[in-house]
Amino acid sequence: MSHTAPQAESAATEEAASLRLIQEEMAGIFADLADLLGNPSSLGSIYGLLFASTEPLSMEEIVERLGVSTGTASQGLRRLAELQAITPHKSGGERLTRYSARLELRPFVAMFLDQQLLPRLSRSSARLSSLAKPLALISQSKKEILKVRVDRAVQWHRLARNLFPLIQRFINR
Repeated sequence: MSHTAPQAESAATEEAASLRLIQEEMAGIFADLADLLGNPSSLGSIYGLLFASTEPLSMEEIVERLGVSTGTASQGLRRLAELQAITPHKSGGERLTRYSARLELRPFVAMFLDQQLLPRLSRSSARLSSLAKPLALISQSKKEILKVRVDRAVQWHRLARNLFPLIQRFINR
């Protein structure tokens, strides 16, 4: 009696379990990153799953593996495609679209800069300017301390605004 078939089946089961674990962890890692960057964690989960998949996956497979709704998966895939973070694949007359992750970081950094950093820098500029009036009403001893701190915040803000175009040029190379 040959032990080769059960051993091969056991190895395939172990491989499938290991692949599933890697995919789950990558989905979790990218979900945390998406959340940190102010995006839905489901967007990161979808990308992480595709990132750790050796074969392109269909939306149905993504829904099943992540336990998300079809609407969430559809919206996430659409957004990831807009960001050029994934590539859709259709093969030989197949109606089903499969997706794979692109491995460039550029789309995510560009999205963070455009959607998170730039609007916040714009808002903080106005907020920093608005501090002059209340600062004038503070007693002299406290005003000196706060003026130094406000000036420091303005310097940090100016540095961020000056670095922003450099970062954008670097990303768009």
